[in-house]
Amino acid sequence: MEFFHSPAIEYAVTFFCFISGVNFTLLYFTATKLKIRQLLRNSEFKLYLWLVLSFTAFIMAELIIRNQYELEKAFRVSIFQVVSFITTTGLFSDDAALWPHVTWVVLAVCMFIGACSGSTSGGFKCIRAVMLLKIIRNEFKQLLHPNAVLPLKIDGVNVSTQKRVTLLAFLTVTLVMCLFCAFSMIAAGIDNTNAITITLSALSNVGPTLGIEIGPTMSWAQLPDLAKWLCSILMLMGRLEIFTVLVIFTPAFWNDR
Repeated sequence: MEFFHSPAIEYAVTFFCFISGVNFTLLYFTATKLKIRQLLRNSEFKLYLWLVLSFTAFIMAELIIRNQYELEKAFRVSIFQVVSFITTTGLFSDDAALWPHVTWVVLAVCMFIGACSGSTSGGFKCIRAVMLLKIIRNEFKQLLHPNAVLPLKIDGVNVSTQKRVTLLAFLTVTLVMCLFCAFSMIAAGIDNTNAITITLSALSNVGPTLGIEIGPTMSWAQLPDLAKWLCSILMLMGRLEIFTVLVIFTPAFWNDR
């Protein structure tokens, strides 16, 4: 995208990348019935939109203050990179390796969370993040009111206890995998920042990574063979959902067959 040097193209691509990160079923019914309010009332979409806007504002401020970007360019490259990373599209319009390091943390969070469920994006998904936030909120309320019965509802739909346990198990397995793979890459000689962002990028199927040795504009060809194998496994597991792949390696899966 940087090749074209066209703000119009970048804004157009940003819009369609953002739309591709919305739940397709929700987007279809919103478009066919022309009920934009229904889209804005959806909990997952509201979190998705809030993340994009808040992350864009933060990075834009960093680029204006520290890199002396003009206002329009700072906004354009910020929202493009945020939308690209959170929707795991993998495009870039500016070299984020030259940005302040704190912006890498924000983009790494985008890689981990991802966009909405039922979309083309990878990552943890915003619907799981919504559930997690509501679980945390309920836990605080439970501490204040131990005998209270606190249901967990998302857009009026009750979330069962089993789904909550599955969510926490999924989050735990994801974090353990990230920790193990990042540790293995660091042991293979990759610097800390690249090891973490390469792991997140591969698991969420993003594409670009962040760091000095291997930035978003550079090739992964220089990675050690061990890292390439790990990335291949992570990309497969991230695309097929982690539990779907891991269950194949359990004895019970084969014994029942």
